[in-house]
Amino acid sequence: SAVQPGSRIRVKPGRYTDGLIINKPLEILGEGDRSEIILEAADRSVILFQATMGRVANLTLRRTGGGNAYGVDIGQGRLQLEDCDITSESLSCVAIHGGADPILLRNRIHDSKQAGVFAYENGQGLLEDNDIFGNALAGVQIAEASNPTLRRNRIHDGKASGVFVYENGQGVLEDNEIFGNAGAGVAVSESGNPALRRN
Repeated sequence: SAVQPGSRIRVKPGRYTDGLIINKPLEILGEGDRSEIILEAADRSVILFQATMGRVANLTLRRTGGGNAYGVDIGQGRLQLEDCDITSESLSCVAIHGGADPILLRNRIHDSKQAGVFAYENGQGLLEDNDIFGNALAGVQIAEASNPTLRRNRIHDGKASGVFVYENGQGVLEDNEIFGNAGAGVAVSESGNPALRRN
């Protein structure tokens, strides 16, 4: 909370046990081996993003315990989330909503009690080169007029569908590998209308 907007915060290896609220433009970058730089929260989202723009990279993000919070909750702006390992024992690993337009690059998004990524309430964004696997609901769930672009992701080994598009959800899925899920690779219902190319 003390740093000026536009600052870069370098995070050393360690285990940090509190959720972060990012409400101004910042860069938060892990320095070292991602597996040794752990941000963990048991009663709130690990990251609640409420700024116009920002960047979070090279961290392990763990939402532990029950309750009703996401691993990373992106409710506005453009967060660039890259090279992170994200899990959740509560709601989805990553939520995109409220018109937010983030960029998710090269993350491991896995072992959520719900969806890996949940886009709702006009969530937008670009998901590229992520590994999304082992989630209890869909790897990516798109609803309520959300329209993200998914490109070159691996969406696999989930306990439901790979991608689930419903309630007027849209989305563009290009060049993804979608395999080994318990349900459909891509399920579309309730006025869902995605575009699928070369998957």
